[in-house]
Amino acid sequence: MGDAISLGENILVHRTDRKSQIKALKGGIQWLKNGVHLCTFPEGTRSRGGRLMEFKQGAFVMAQKAGVPIVPLSIVSTAKVMPCHWMFPFSSTRSIGSGSACGVKVVVHKPISSVDKTNDELCTAARQAIISGLPEEQRPLE
Repeated sequence: MGDAISLGENILVHRTDRKSQIKALKGGIQWLKNGVHLCTFPEGTRSRGGRLMEFKQGAFVMAQKAGVPIVPLSIVSTAKVMPCHWMFPFSSTRSIGSGSACGVKVVVHKPISSVDKTNDELCTAARQAIISGLPEEQRPLE
């Protein structure tokens, strides 16, 4: 899996290595300026309890510096399909929900412009949009 990630030119972040974090930010900004769309998970890790966690700032810094919009996505029921302690998703034949396949649903929200917004404003706007698309059991307890 590591080779596939490297060959796919994915941007990797080693959370404990400051140099890696800066390199990832600079690389992400350059990709965005080149017109490449990035998919980031602003929580930085999977939730153990299935609820939305606090966001890290990296994705919002990249968008703001590159001057590109953020398109928030609410991803519903993934913890049922791929719990944090599993490397691969459960089989689709497992009964875990209703509605879409495996009970998983993706809600695409309106783009949020990064122009004239701070990183905190972008983060707050994206977080509010994402929360609005989640069921109660995935919303943060705040």
